[in-house]
Amino acid sequence: MVEYMIELISRMIVASTPLFLATLGELYTERSGVINLGVEGLFVLGASVAFTLTILTESLMIALATTLVVGAVIGSIHGLVTTYLKGREILSGLAVTLFSYGLASVIGRPFVGLSLPVRLNLSGNYVTLLALIIASAIASWIILFKLKIGVVIRACGEDPSSAYVMGVNIDRVRLITTMMGSSLASLAGGIYTLGYIQVWTEGAGMGWGWIAIANVIVSLWNPLLTPIFSLLYGGINSMIWMMQLPPYNVSPYLLGATPYLVTLLTLFVIVATPIKKYVKPPAALGIKFEREERTI
Repeated sequence: MVEYMIELISRMIVASTPLFLATLGELYTERSGVINLGVEGLFVLGASVAFTLTILTESLMIALATTLVVGAVIGSIHGLVTTYLKGREILSGLAVTLFSYGLASVIGRPFVGLSLPVRLNLSGNYVTLLALIIASAIASWIILFKLKIGVVIRACGEDPSSAYVMGVNIDRVRLITTMMGSSLASLAGGIYTLGYIQVWTEGAGMGWGWIAIANVIVSLWNPLLTPIFSLLYGGINSMIWMMQLPPYNVSPYLLGATPYLVTLLTLFVIVATPIKKYVKPPAALGIKFEREERTI
C-alpha cells in the first residue's frame, strides 16, 4: 500500500510539471496584457518535436532545447501580430493552435507507436521535482512583485499608458513575455512526452494547453497559487490509469474527460460565487496599446 501511494504521488508530481510550466509561461504573458490561446497548440507541437528529435538523435538536451526555440519563433509571430501589428489576440492565438496541431501531426506521424530510446527519469526524483516547482513559483512571485522588471511587466498589463509615459516600450515588453511564455509552453509539451507518457500517439498532449490557460485564471494570476492547481489537475490525471483497473473498471472515455470537467467546474465556481470578486485580471488584458499622437 505504501509503495502504491508513493507511485501515485510521484506520478501526480510528474504529471503536474508540464502543466505548471505552461501555466507559468501564460501567467507572465497575461500579466503583460497579452492573451495567448496558442499555448494549447504550442504544447502539442513541443511534445511532437521533442519526441521526434529524441528518436532521431537520442539526445534529450537537443530535443528540449529545440522545443524552446520552436516556441520562441512561433510565439514571436503571435507577439508581433498582437503588439506591433495590432491584430486580434483571440484569432491569432487560435490560428497558432490550429497551425501547431497540423505541424505536430505531420512531424509525429512516422513515429506513432514507437517508444523512446532514452527518457527523462522524473518519477525517480519526484521530491526534487516538487521542490523545483515550489521554488520556481516563489521566484516568479519575487520577480513579478518585488523586482523592477516585474513592475514593468505588470505595468504593461495594468496601465500601459502610464508605463509608456515613464519610458517603457509596451510593445517590446509584451512581445518578449509572449515569446517567453510560448517557449515555456513548448518546453512543457516536450517534458510531457519525454518524462510522462514516453510513447507517441496522434494528438498527444491535446487539451493540456487549455487547462494551463484555465489554471492561470483559477490561480488568480498569482504564481504562488499555480503549484496548487497544477498538482490538483496532475493528481486527477495520474489517477486515470488506476481507475480503469479492477475493482473500479471506470470507462476510460469518462476518465479522459475528468480533468476538463474539473476545470470547467472550477471556473464555474469562481465566476458564479462570491469568489469572483477576488478574481481581478490585469486591467489592460487583451486591450491593444495605441500610442497617443503628440499635439505639440
